[in-house]
Amino acid sequence: MTPPLAPHEVIQAAPAGLLDAMSYPYFQTVFDRKSRRVGLGMEVESEVLDFKSAYSPVPLSELEEALLCIAGTGLTGLNLGDLDPVRGMSTLVQWTTRTWPSSCSNHGTELFFSNDTGLHMLDMFGQMPENDEVMTLSGKSPDEQAEAVVAMYRRARKTLSDGRAPLPTTLPGLFDFNQWNANKPGTTLFVPVTNTTLEYINLLFIYLARSYGFSLVDEQHGYRSAGLDDALASGRVSAQRQMGIVELEQRILSMLVVEQAFICQNINLAMQALGLGGWTFTGYLARFVMGGGDVPGLGFRFHEAKEGMPTVPVGRDGVFEAFCPPYYKDMHEAVDAFMALKWSALDDDVAKPYLEPDKIVNAIPRPHPDTVELVKKYCQYCVDTYGRFPVYVDPMYQRLTAQAQHVDPDFYAKYYPPGALTHQHLNHFNCWHPDIADADGMPPKR
Repeated sequence: MTPPLAPHEVIQAAPAGLLDAMSYPYFQTVFDRKSRRVGLGMEVESEVLDFKSAYSPVPLSELEEALLCIAGTGLTGLNLGDLDPVRGMSTLVQWTTRTWPSSCSNHGTELFFSNDTGLHMLDMFGQMPENDEVMTLSGKSPDEQAEAVVAMYRRARKTLSDGRAPLPTTLPGLFDFNQWNANKPGTTLFVPVTNTTLEYINLLFIYLARSYGFSLVDEQHGYRSAGLDDALASGRVSAQRQMGIVELEQRILSMLVVEQAFICQNINLAMQALGLGGWTFTGYLARFVMGGGDVPGLGFRFHEAKEGMPTVPVGRDGVFEAFCPPYYKDMHEAVDAFMALKWSALDDDVAKPYLEPDKIVNAIPRPHPDTVELVKKYCQYCVDTYGRFPVYVDPMYQRLTAQAQHVDPDFYAKYYPPGALTHQHLNHFNCWHPDIADADGMPPKR
């Protein structure tokens, strides 16, 4: 694993296209966004739309890629935490905010990406704002904007392996209609992955709190209590507030999968402002993308559940790990690790958004010991019964991918009326890569 470059190293002067992108109207970006799948160097083998690019693939510049990454999941500062500290503040996992909203500010989704140089990850969870960097881009010169974005990108980026990621290229891992252009030379493929255990455990502290007292039951075993028998018998949890594991995990998944959609949409809007092609798609099968099939993929560890059940992706060792075995001996230890992470956000040396942070922090209640014990019992029940946590949702969940590339203007000129590409696309090489553009501002030929 290679460390990120220092923020001051080899940051080039901002190209003319940056000012154009930064001033591109937001609503125009929304209305101009389209999937543009044909990039430089690609071939469309079709009896109807037959095409072979006359241009060489051109990878995104570091600044182009940094802008997409930071638009997708960049750190924007500290959240406001504008909740009653006594009711609601204890649900927050961290103080930082990103370019997309996250339930309880957990931000358990991280961005992996593959380009010509390697497989990389943006490790944003542990980042804290430095000075005012990305929060005040609008007040900076283009060169300062470029420096701020690239510095954050380099600081968060971890290179996991050299060379383009070995992702699926055929069935069953990749649908045939995506095989011709996914993860090809010159492209950057973005793969957001969600640690579902982070917010799952966090939400259990809400559902099992004394003020809520939900009774969690196991539908597959006759709706028996999911490890909470004593609490049900004593009235600590309510039989009238019953929720099954399936329903609970459906709620959690529906809350978390939108994080991947937010990230991909941010990247798509940024593509349009930059004049890049690309699209968001679901043609990959998650197991194969993450490394549980016939290719190494993203290199995730898979853990065996109960005998005869499929293995589940639990993390990329040392980089992005779920709160569950095998990273912890049991769920009691995993819950303790989660609590240590979450409540460390209240430490004195952690930045907070308030004028009087001590006043706020001192009013935030910690979970009652019996709530902690119920959370551990429920989580351990899942592992003891099914050999995994979560039971039905993967600990590390992947669904959406987005790809960015330099669009091939000839394909769209051949098959579409004017307007298929915007001024941003048609003028891109003049504005962003004048050193390799030809006299007409077109990309370099093969």
